[in-house]
Amino acid sequence: RQGKVPPVPAPLPAAARPRPRGRPDAMAQQMVRAGGGVTVPGASGTLAEVASQLCNEMIQQLSDEHKKEVGKMYNEVVALRTEIENVKGMLEGYVGREKALREMMDVMMSSYQDSASFMADAHGQMQAALQGAVGEHQQTRSQLGDPVRDAERELARIQEILKNPAVPPQMTEHLHQGGIRR
Repeated sequence: RQGKVPPVPAPLPAAARPRPRGRPDAMAQQMVRAGGGVTVPGASGTLAEVASQLCNEMIQQLSDEHKKEVGKMYNEVVALRTEIENVKGMLEGYVGREKALREMMDVMMSSYQDSASFMADAHGQMQAALQGAVGEHQQTRSQLGDPVRDAERELARIQEILKNPAVPPQMTEHLHQGGIRR
């Protein structure tokens, strides 16, 4: 078995071969395909050199990916902070409007209470004036007497007068000289 060498797979065309990321083209050109299909830098590389190079490439790729992810997270944080600034502005506006509305409501309630108090006072004054006028009217009416009773007395007096017939005038001739003749 030691003398037998496993068959070497046919090399892939250059366009189909996977290329490690982050490796410059100059380094790729230095790579040489060895007999077992292992790629070794400069044909005299060792496993340690290949492993070191692969580790460096992996670290570079991880570092690049980390930078991308951190950059995305930073952009998200900046966008969220911008939104928070917008919310802050809206809340400040809300607080200002609420304060203005509360002050307006306080002014309106005070104005309403003042108006209601004024109307109650005016009503009380009006009622007192009306009661005074009614009392004055009652006093004047009592001084005038009872008009119904006065009218009834006057009617009785007129009926008494009408019970007696009217006395016809007596004509004396001497008083009417050239007056009425019959």
